[in-house]
Amino acid sequence: MANITEIIFPPADLLPHQREVIHDPTRFKILVWHRRARKTTTALTEIIRQSLLRVGVYWHLFPTHIEAKNAIWRDPNMMFRIIPEEIIAKKNEQELVLTLKNKSVIQLKGADDPEYLRGAGPVGLVFDEFQQQKIEAWQVLEPILRENEGWAWFIGTPSGKNHLFDFYQRGESEKFSEWKSWLLKASQSNIIRPSALEEARRTAINEAFYNQEYECAWLEGVGQVFKGVRAVATAIPEPPLMNESYVIGCDLAKHQDYTVLAVFKRSNNAQVYQERFNQIDWVYQKNKIAEVAKHYNNAICVVDSTGVGDPIVDDLGRMGISVDPITITHTLKLEIIQKLSIWIQLKRFAIINLEDSIFELENFSYKIGPTGKTYYGAPENLHDDIVIALALAVHELNPVTPQQQIKELTSLQRYKQRLILEQQYDYQSQQQWEEGDFDGPI
Repeated sequence: MANITEIIFPPADLLPHQREVIHDPTRFKILVWHRRARKTTTALTEIIRQSLLRVGVYWHLFPTHIEAKNAIWRDPNMMFRIIPEEIIAKKNEQELVLTLKNKSVIQLKGADDPEYLRGAGPVGLVFDEFQQQKIEAWQVLEPILRENEGWAWFIGTPSGKNHLFDFYQRGESEKFSEWKSWLLKASQSNIIRPSALEEARRTAINEAFYNQEYECAWLEGVGQVFKGVRAVATAIPEPPLMNESYVIGCDLAKHQDYTVLAVFKRSNNAQVYQERFNQIDWVYQKNKIAEVAKHYNNAICVVDSTGVGDPIVDDLGRMGISVDPITITHTLKLEIIQKLSIWIQLKRFAIINLEDSIFELENFSYKIGPTGKTYYGAPENLHDDIVIALALAVHELNPVTPQQQIKELTSLQRYKQRLILEQQYDYQSQQQWEEGDFDGPI
């Protein structure tokens, strides 16, 4: 077995752009490289190299603990392919810690709670997917690192002009001699085949998304999924009309979330009703969904049946409600959100102008995980229940003819819309539906 001093590191199969960064002596490095450019591999290689040169504690930080585990510990092409087995003394999978035979410690950590990073004394840090991390993590660790005369890497792909952009500019400035930045575009690296790049461009949400993820373009608002939301907020609430067909998108409450019902008229894809409530009592939820569906001419309910939704769907079916259950997998969520985004851009439907709806849509965002997957969702501590309900409804709708499309509201129509929205309604019985007796929030 080879002695630890005989290990040749870094390995000989590194690409030129990886070697350039590793052998550069700068203390603080910012790597803004395109997706699949081997940022994480390069950073992990540097941690291992430094742990052999100087005994100490080294952290590789991700936005969350589970991301660190999935991206490095569990991936067979990452940590245990890169690090020589003969230098490992002990593994702790629960804490994601490797202890080397020379007493150095390498640990994978989540940076989602910066306060928990206090107290330790790392001498080397990698902030992976730094654009998705809280800047407070660096603010907590910088004094410790400077006291220990340590080093840090900040790696990621642009996500608007946030703190990764600020750090990149710092590395480009001559005023900061300890900092240096590298930017690598997919069109320059030759890592991804041209045909694969073309496919990525073709299937991207939009051109801006592709330019950000593969060409490392610093663009404002690219993390935002839906653009032009207010332009489609032109629908006017209305009761059911004879011979009309309706669709209801239903996102069921989970934990602290809300249940949302979004009703659309098929003939012109205009939203006519919306209700949002957070009473978790299943009997109440089932009765409310059934009541709204029956009132809107026995509308079909497109229901998120994931998890707790399955028994609700079964019970609604027994109540005579037409239900289309949807199990929202990662792939399906990608599809329904992309369709909703495209329909908003093309103005293929209209929603009621409600501040809760607009707020959720305008704040709904995406992020790219360490493995390159796209994840959609609301920012931390916000909700996306309305977004999912709208997406479920739109999933069931079809494009309408030009003659049917929603037109811009006239001044009189906007006035009518405002009057309706100022009223509160939550029809509790068929008689109240018919009489138009409003007594609850839309």
